[in-house]
Amino acid sequence: MTLILSDKDVRGLGDMSSLVELLGSGLRAEAETTAVVPARVNLDHGESMLRVMPAILPGAGILGLKFFHGTLSGGIRYSVIVSDLASGEVLACVDAAYLTALRTGATSGVATRHLARADAARVGLIGSGLEAETNLAAVCAVRPISEVKVYSRNPENRADFAVRMAPRLDAEIVPVASPEAAVTGADIVVVATNTGRGGAPAFHGSCLEAGQHVVSIGSTAPFLRELDAEAFTRPDVVVFDVAHDAMVHESGDLSAVADVSPEWRPAGTLADLLADRVGRDDDAQVTLFKSVGSAAQDLIAAEAIYRLACDQGVGLVVPDLSEPKTF
Repeated sequence: MTLILSDKDVRGLGDMSSLVELLGSGLRAEAETTAVVPARVNLDHGESMLRVMPAILPGAGILGLKFFHGTLSGGIRYSVIVSDLASGEVLACVDAAYLTALRTGATSGVATRHLARADAARVGLIGSGLEAETNLAAVCAVRPISEVKVYSRNPENRADFAVRMAPRLDAEIVPVASPEAAVTGADIVVVATNTGRGGAPAFHGSCLEAGQHVVSIGSTAPFLRELDAEAFTRPDVVVFDVAHDAMVHESGDLSAVADVSPEWRPAGTLADLLADRVGRDDDAQVTLFKSVGSAAQDLIAAEAIYRLACDQGVGLVVPDLSEPKTF
């Protein structure tokens, strides 16, 4: 049998603290196995695009893919299909719009647990959309955050964000009028925005302070910018969620770094971080986690949501979508 989960279903199931734990365990297991995660496939036709992200995850016992379709005028639709590795049975088809934001935040939470100072309590947040919500929630799940200063270009949006999120996170959230005001004095900087096609970076490395940990998740296409080159070359430890070569092709930020510092490389990947091959050595170091997402993250998060849905009786059950055939 196959479970179909709508965006509404996923929103009712997604608990950030639990997802950080589940994703961390899943990603650590995959780092210790021979997971097969090929480069994503990007197809364009006129104003439409299709991205397909397959993976085989032996540690989790699943395989599947994420795909999304987008147009310039019609937005983006996301879906994840999760299948059992041994039988090939399609376990779940999951609307991945909110799931993508959840797993992005949870992945940042996993990295922050390993890279931020243990006493980190103040967050500087640039961005006020859904990804800003989930990444902030994940940071709050792994560190005792008491104060957040939030900046976005629209004053009404940042004010609304503070009102909306303060009760959910049990932290003081203060809207501020500039990126510099948000990040000055922060222990953790979360940059969850981008400035659109051809826009200037939203955060500059000149603002970095000793001991800070930075999370960057917004530049996920070659034409999008979020951080300037100095924000990557200045920190002591930089960790990517995918390999450097893949990141250069997927992020406008990394293309810019390659232009000015072609020999620069990060300290390692998220898999290296989870295996304790890289990490923070002292409280004075500046650390950075840069994420563009991966099929492994999507499948592990979707499988976790699927298990929660089964336990709670949520979703639409249909006959197996891929019954085995003999020829």
